Amino acid sequence: MKIAGRLKKEKPPHLHSGFTKNELMLKTFLFMCIIGFASIIVMGADAFVHILVALGTALVVHATINSYQTWKGVEPTYSSPASVLVAGMIVALAMPIASPFEITAGVSLLTVLVFKYGQGRFFKRKYLNPAAAAKVLLLGLLSVMYIIEEPLKEGMIFHPHHYDYNFMSAEGFEASMWIFSRESIFGAELSATQSLLFWQTHGWIGGGSSIVVLIVGIVAAYLLKYKWRIIVSTILTMTVLSAAIGLYLGCDPILRIAFHVFTGSVIFFTFFMATEPQTTPMTHGGQYAFGVCLAILTFVLQLYNVLGGSIIALVLLNIFTDKFDLLLIKKPFGHGKEVRT
Repeated sequence: MKIAGRLKKEKPPHLHSGFTKNELMLKTFLFMCIIGFASIIVMGADAFVHILVALGTALVVHATINSYQTWKGVEPTYSSPASVLVAGMIVALAMPIASPFEITAGVSLLTVLVFKYGQGRFFKRKYLNPAAAAKVLLLGLLSVMYIIEEPLKEGMIFHPHHYDYNFMSAEGFEASMWIFSRESIFGAELSATQSLLFWQTHGWIGGGSSIVVLIVGIVAAYLLKYKWRIIVSTILTMTVLSAAIGLYLGCDPILRIAFHVFTGSVIFFTFFMATEPQTTPMTHGGQYAFGVCLAILTFVLQLYNVLGGSIIALVLLNIFTDKFDLLLIKKPFGHGKEVRT
């Protein structure tokens, strides 16, 4: 890079950020451990078991593949388990607390084996967020099973009763908030808004306490240099859309914001899934556009009660990541029409 007649040497990405990829993964894992600990306090022992199952499955898959590669004399894909630990923890915190433990194990298996190792092996890079893609795949399979045989009971990922709620009317939305307003902390009853912010025992494990996720996420994004433009544009767009529809329909806009922005599926995935380095845009403009589109698509899917709407939105936009970069990439400076001599 040439500046004012002088050449400036840019540092490689890992030196510019101040840490290697493994260090980034390990620190990310430690930050998520704080969220996991808070979720265990809020949601109880089941949250702890989900975390152990997801991490255990991820590590077993990693150890098996690593041993096979070593035996074959092939350089291991991941020399450190740090990245796999992050994938396993994301799976655990992205699972509904009511899901059976075998579903968590299945998502963790697909995440590491298919969408982490497999995606990198056959496509040379990750196009889809591994945990999100694994959940979408399994959600689709379970939905097909339900349509064909109706084998699913309460506690599975697919909940047909969610479609009875009408979020497009003030009455329907407020009537559906009972699932949050019944929660309590230390014997004190919480309103739906208070529960969504501080003490959720329903929904994603990673959203047990949205305020903890928000604080930890901001600190992690600052220290570890996450793609903060995606975070800011996603949260701001979701906030504006939530307040607007609340005012338009005549319901409490604060409750709307609390629900649409601070449900675990949104607040957790915005910080720790939507900022995944390889599957999201690199350009600044592309990141802003990606966050806005992610918020709009997630919001629309929420309104129509599509379970897992946030991860479906993320996977769909992952497919067009390169288009976001190309659409808003800056033109090279100093290149114009060819001058013939």
